[in-house]
Amino acid sequence: EATQEQYDRMSAHDLFVKFGLSKRLVEDFIKPTLLVGLFKPPEELSALVVMELLYYYALAHQDSFDVRWIKNGTVADSLVLPLAEKLQSVYGLHVMGGCRVGEISVGESEDGKNMVNQITYQDASGKTTTMRDVDGVILAL
Repeated sequence: EATQEQYDRMSAHDLFVKFGLSKRLVEDFIKPTLLVGLFKPPEELSALVVMELLYYYALAHQDSFDVRWIKNGTVADSLVLPLAEKLQSVYGLHVMGGCRVGEISVGESEDGKNMVNQITYQDASGKTTTMRDVDGVILAL
C-alpha cells in the first residue's frame, strides 16, 4: 500500500524519466495510448493510474490485440497524413492536427435532435480558440 501511494503521488512523466524511457517511445506510443485511454497526457496523470492502464492493455489482455508496427516512418507520416489529405481534398473537411479539445458544446437542432454547435480547442502553440456554428466534429488521435 505504501508503494501504491508513492506511485500515486508521482506523475507518469516523472515515472518515465525515472525508468529511462526514450522520448520516442513516450511520444509515439505511450502518450497517444494515454490520451485515448484516459484523455490526459502523462504530465497530468499519476504513475499508479498509468501503470494500471498499461498493465490492463499490455499484460492482462495481450490476446485481445493484434498489433502491427510500421517499418518505415511514423504513424503520422504513414497513416494520419494521407488520411487527412484525402478527407480534405475529397470531402472538403477541415483537419486540424495537433489540437487538443477542451470542450464540445451540444445544442438542440430545429428538428429536436442533439447536435454539436461549438467546440473549444487548444492549438499546438497553446492558443485557445472557440469555433461556433460547426456542422459536426470528428475526434481522432
